[in-house]
Amino acid sequence: MNIACFGYRTWAKNIYLKLQNQSEITCLMFNKLNNQTYKTLEAFKPKFVLFYGWSSFIPNEITNDLDPKSLFISDAMVIISENGSEKIDTLFAVENRPGRYLTKKDVIFENGKTYELNVSWNNFSVNSETTIPDPIKISSPNDEYYICDGEQLKVDSIQTNNFDMNLLPVTSFEELIPFIDQNKISTAYYKDDGCYIGSFASFPLFLIDFEAKNSKTIQIYSQALERWKRGLEPDSDDNNSIGFWDYNKNGIKDSSYTNLIYDTSFVYLIWKGDYLRFENGEPFRINPGMWQVSLTPTPMSWLYFDYYGMHLITISATDDNYYNYYAGDPAANNQYLLPNSNINDGHGLFFSKASKSFLVNIAAYNR
Repeated sequence: MNIACFGYRTWAKNIYLKLQNQSEITCLMFNKLNNQTYKTLEAFKPKFVLFYGWSSFIPNEITNDLDPKSLFISDAMVIISENGSEKIDTLFAVENRPGRYLTKKDVIFENGKTYELNVSWNNFSVNSETTIPDPIKISSPNDEYYICDGEQLKVDSIQTNNFDMNLLPVTSFEELIPFIDQNKISTAYYKDDGCYIGSFASFPLFLIDFEAKNSKTIQIYSQALERWKRGLEPDSDDNNSIGFWDYNKNGIKDSSYTNLIYDTSFVYLIWKGDYLRFENGEPFRINPGMWQVSLTPTPMSWLYFDYYGMHLITISATDDNYYNYYAGDPAANNQYLLPNSNINDGHGLFFSKASKSFLVNIAAYNR
């Protein structure tokens, strides 16, 4: 099997050397693209082209068009075992989801214990291990103050003990209604002016305090559970020419996803970017959103919310593998920075986390 490797850094060369040592692989490494490179590639006809730390365009006549799904492996042996124990779980391939494997439903992973991953396929094998963090504790403080337009104001507190983790995964609020006490769900108000928007330091809707032992990075997921609620596009109070918010830009006041926080102001677009749109022009935001934090209490500001309605907020303490993987890129945004892999004889990330979730309703603030 022919593989072309592009890279010039030391770690890229190390990966190249590992591939080159595989008897069934013929690997060529390039550190630049020019006419001679293309001629060599045309003759070499690689099955895979790997870019380490930079990217470029390779013509289709050099690499055959392939269905990306054909590159996933669904017949590997994937095993997770507990260190120092005879407990072994063989994962099963998910039907119609190439390359994805799941544990059995009755498998329980325990906090503080170390687990080893072993994957084998044909003559290839990789392994790694993770130690699951201790349980995370969360709360919402009720004695914190922020400055808003020169005035010291108290930040609202919410309830954080209103969700059973056994109900996961969740796709909509309706499926939760039979299993929850709605009286325990707080409402937080989204205010769209003044000190409440404009930066990371804006006045928060509420604060989250967490206690996570031996965890350097905390993930926060904000999942809008009522994003698909439909209704007529609302009237606009901004004195625009048509008198309503034309979400889908068709000039007609019609049905749209009205729980979307629709804001076309310059400040909003600077921080959140333009809206993504479906083929019919209806706008949307990526859901759920994910952030990484390290300091507590964390201010849950306008940046965490793109929709009104019920939200499932999940706070996760990650293991050291996750922290080390993204060292130097804490926001995990730099696609050109190769993370620190913890997969032996491979590349990627095997990590674990301990999570706690709660429900909160996000409502528009009526002045």
